[in-house]
Amino acid sequence: MWRLDTLKSVSYSEGLDRLELPTCPEPMLIPPSSRRRARRGTHLPCALLFALLLSTAFLHGLSLWDHSPAKAEVPQTGQTDPAGEITPQSVIERAKTLVDAREMDTAVDLLNQFIASSPTEYLDHAYLLMAAALSGRNEHAEAISYLDQLLNEFPTSDLVGRARIMLGAEYAQMGNLDAALPVLAEARSLSPDPQTQREALEQIGEIQVRKGDFVRAIQAWLDEFTLAPQEQRAEIHERIQSLVQVKIEKKDLLRLRDIYPTAFPGDVALIRLIELHTARGEEHLAERNIRIFLNRFPAHAYAATASDTLRAFKERLKASQYVIAAVLPLSGRMAPFGTDSLNGIRLALEKAKETLGPNSVGLLVKDSVTDRTLLRSQLADLASEYHPLAVVGPLLSRDLQAVAAFAEEAEIPFITPAATLPDVRRHGSFLFSTALTYPLQIHRIADFAVTQRGHHRFCVLYPDTAYGQDLARLFIAEVRLRGGEVIAVESYKETDTDFGPQIKRLKAEDLKRHGRTHSVKIGKGVTRVLYRPGFDAIFLPGDYSQIALIAAQLAFYDVNVPLLGSNGWNSPDLLRLADRWVEGGVFVDGFFLDSRDANVQDFVERYRRRYQSNPSLFSALAYDAAWLVVDAIRSGATSGKAIRDHLLKLQELPTLGGPAEFGPGGVLHRPVFLIQVKHGQFVQLD
Repeated sequence: MWRLDTLKSVSYSEGLDRLELPTCPEPMLIPPSSRRRARRGTHLPCALLFALLLSTAFLHGLSLWDHSPAKAEVPQTGQTDPAGEITPQSVIERAKTLVDAREMDTAVDLLNQFIASSPTEYLDHAYLLMAAALSGRNEHAEAISYLDQLLNEFPTSDLVGRARIMLGAEYAQMGNLDAALPVLAEARSLSPDPQTQREALEQIGEIQVRKGDFVRAIQAWLDEFTLAPQEQRAEIHERIQSLVQVKIEKKDLLRLRDIYPTAFPGDVALIRLIELHTARGEEHLAERNIRIFLNRFPAHAYAATASDTLRAFKERLKASQYVIAAVLPLSGRMAPFGTDSLNGIRLALEKAKETLGPNSVGLLVKDSVTDRTLLRSQLADLASEYHPLAVVGPLLSRDLQAVAAFAEEAEIPFITPAATLPDVRRHGSFLFSTALTYPLQIHRIADFAVTQRGHHRFCVLYPDTAYGQDLARLFIAEVRLRGGEVIAVESYKETDTDFGPQIKRLKAEDLKRHGRTHSVKIGKGVTRVLYRPGFDAIFLPGDYSQIALIAAQLAFYDVNVPLLGSNGWNSPDLLRLADRWVEGGVFVDGFFLDSRDANVQDFVERYRRRYQSNPSLFSALAYDAAWLVVDAIRSGATSGKAIRDHLLKLQELPTLGGPAEFGPGGVLHRPVFLIQVKHGQFVQLD
């Protein structure tokens, strides 16, 4: 039997006497595809020597044939014919003994002579033994050639299943895992022998582990489990359990949890998830998986431990001096944004505990992805049990409006880090927003363009989406409010890649007012009409991938003016896609990863250490929301109403971007970062 960990033959007859054969002069390994059709008499001297030794040998079966049907077995005695010549059976038996005794060189010599003699019987056995001997000498490519020859010349042989198992192992030993898998799949599906099927499945699982596809490895081993005798199943079960507990990370654990909801190894995956989240301090995720586990496996041996862990979470949270709740989308399509936000909140509270003490502030986490009516009742239950001073969340404007009445009744401030409502206070006096709203973006970019750069004439090219429409409308109003002029406005579909028609219309409208053209001779008898824009800059709200295309096409049509943008520009991919076409462009955002500000850099460094990734805008805005609550607690606020009053009265609230204050609409008038593309990099403008 060959295993992927060693890929070496296992001796089944270590107690046998090991016979030494004289070596024929200059032995030569002959590929099976070019076997010599020699007459039997050609090798008579060696054959006679073999006969003298083989006549005294006890010959034993090799493991290669252990699981083949009975008719594939070779006679167990080294008989000779009446003329005294060695028989094919005796040579094969001798070769089997040599391979089993790991005398590979001698076995290769013997089998080389046998194959060269063009036998009519047991040639398939010889190929298989030759492959085993060559594998033992680490000559895997040569072993593969003999196995291929066996499969091609003897497709109906009873050794085909064993040959496929060996072939898969040889490919795997050479690192060609993608070639090994289909061969083993054939061995599993085409062989009638259950043991061959089990060995194929075991090797398939081991190869999938090497490829990092742990879920498929487990699926293969579970199939092996169903075929195995009862006494062998414990080893397979332990193999799967060890893989889940030691190697598999969160993503695959979640897949196993969902693929096997009420059966092994779904239970082991859930237990591992609970342990991982608990170790990382992600008690809300550990709690969620504990509840799933207790619902799916109520009679499991781990159920008592799970219940105790859940109880300990509750007791620890209730022991906190103050509780802050986070209501965020932690499942569904919005989960990545909710997770980023939660990471920012946790980072703020961890920093607060450094000065307030380890039991000062506890975090209660609730997934906002649920029925809105149910969300309100769940919040009421949580408020009754844990009495949170404030809630960070939800992210969406519609969810914030849904909890407004509850916030008012419970007198608990809700601070959204992402809802872009320009006025949250009209829905309730306990609603606040630290989000980067559209008016905040537009106020900053328009102030920069008109006040700082002295631009007065603008064009606008925006995506025909709610985001693009709102930003374009606000920009036009802000420019006019500051005494500027908007020359032309055009929109495009999100799926557009050719913006030539829109750019031509912008130029045509500009030429009616301030734009000019002039002719330039570029060759003998050849002139070109050049366009000189009459406007100072163009506002391009939109996604970075769209901006990259638009910027290049603006240059093609001679629209060489400064580019102004929104936070949709803020991606490293813009620099890669747009290259020099966006050089000098300026955009705004609520967070800049490479800001020189000490507060921002401290936040970024802490975040990277804690989560091994960069913080996003959602992380930063949620951090600010949680830190404002911490600031209120440090100032003496001990109730929701006191926190609300603290947020309303202070004009220099601490945020990552600098001092800020809440406006009449409940939106934080936060500093907005001004970012320029300079020498192919994003640079913060002072």
